[in-house]
Amino acid sequence: MQTEPCHALVINAPEAFADPAFQAWLTNGKPKFTWWQSGPIAEYADVVVLVDPSLTGEGSDSDMPAHIWDKIVEECRRLFGARTTLYPPHHIMVRLTNLA
Repeated sequence: MQTEPCHALVINAPEAFADPAFQAWLTNGKPKFTWWQSGPIAEYADVVVLVDPSLTGEGSDSDMPAHIWDKIVEECRRLFGARTTLYPPHHIMVRLTNLA
């Protein structure tokens, strides 16, 4: 088994989970890294998205509503710096939580 550290953060974003465009993205049937399975979007609907380590705005879920994705990338830039690369060069894992 090989292990490596990675960059990660948690953003509590109940306003995103309340956004109809975000809800449509979360429930569109495409695979996501989430606890949500079906039904109403509730407190335990956390979703993990991956932001490219280049911090240019690319990532596994950059197809979510732009106004939310841009805030996620902005927060990654703020916390990890506007570097061209991070070490280790893995995607930044961002867990969005839905806690009021």
